[in-house]
Amino acid sequence: MRADTLRYALIGILAVAAITAPFGNSLAFVLFVCAIPLFLAWRRAAVRERAARVFDRESKTDETGTRTDR
Repeated sequence: MRADTLRYALIGILAVAAITAPFGNSLAFVLFVCAIPLFLAWRRAAVRERAARVFDRESKTDETGTRTDR
């Protein structure tokens, strides 16, 4: 899944957990525990998307050049 989709799902689950916390603490706790792996998946997806955007083999810049004469 894309990072944006995972982020919206994470926000939704945490919002539902916050709303249900005063009424049913066990349901809010279960939703929070389910949000933890979703958060980790979102971070991995965000890092992957950022790495794919930054590292472009066909870019015209020479950011990795190691020559000292430049």
